[in-house]
Amino acid sequence: MRVALTGATGFTGRFVAAALTKVGATPVALKADLQDKDAVDRAVAETEFDRLIHLAAHAFVHTSDWAAFYAVNQLGTFNLLDAVSRNKGGARCIIASSAQIYGPTAEGLIAEDAAPNPANHYAISKYAMEQGGRLWGDRLDIVVTRPFNYTGVGQDTKYLVPKIVDHFQRRAPVIELGNTWVRRDFGDVRSVADAYAGLVMAATVPATVNIATGHVSSISDIIEKLTALSGHHIDVEVNPAFVRKGDVEVLGGDATLLRMTLPGWSPRPIDDTLRWLYEAAG
Repeated sequence: MRVALTGATGFTGRFVAAALTKVGATPVALKADLQDKDAVDRAVAETEFDRLIHLAAHAFVHTSDWAAFYAVNQLGTFNLLDAVSRNKGGARCIIASSAQIYGPTAEGLIAEDAAPNPANHYAISKYAMEQGGRLWGDRLDIVVTRPFNYTGVGQDTKYLVPKIVDHFQRRAPVIELGNTWVRRDFGDVRSVADAYAGLVMAATVPATVNIATGHVSSISDIIEKLTALSGHHIDVEVNPAFVRKGDVEVLGGDATLLRMTLPGWSPRPIDDTLRWLYEAAG
């Protein structure tokens, strides 16, 4: 099976390509500017593939370039689905949305039937992508994934966990953070990649599925684990600029549906992920 990948050279894409190879599929990079409809049409027509995993996106949530979220995540995805529907009708298309579509009022371990309440441009663009993408559902086998937080080697230090690991690796005396008491679902990109490979190969798949661990850890937990791992103590200072007002205490993903769909899949423990990050950084 040949599986086209958008975002193949990105942080997640590299691991997904490796996971596909491991299960016997052939990953094929699908390269085109998603905002250029003609370029997308050409790339899809010229690339031989059976199924698609669409990872490419404008992703960093705190950017001020809000228009790019819609141009790439929403309209760019529509360009892609339209081209695939005309050239590879009936193909399974796995499109990466985000758990952020559940919004800031969601709490606990969230299942796929929770009411969406997106609260920033990134989340809104992803939810609009989900809704509009369903319009190609009569011509394509569309699967929407909603990944929760995940990390791994190669992720930029502007993201929370790599930032913390980087401070420990450099043995920095102080780190500035926001609410350290909140508990979140922190996945491992290798487990996420295995989930994508499993979903593309499975005989039957749900229309919408979380990619999550089903477990939560606090920022303080991560600090404590890295302290034990590194033997280094770091002072945590709360920077008001990093504090999100009204933060919910517990926010994670219910992974029941994913586990039912992929019985052989299980997430890596956070301890393994932190050790991998810390040792790779050294």
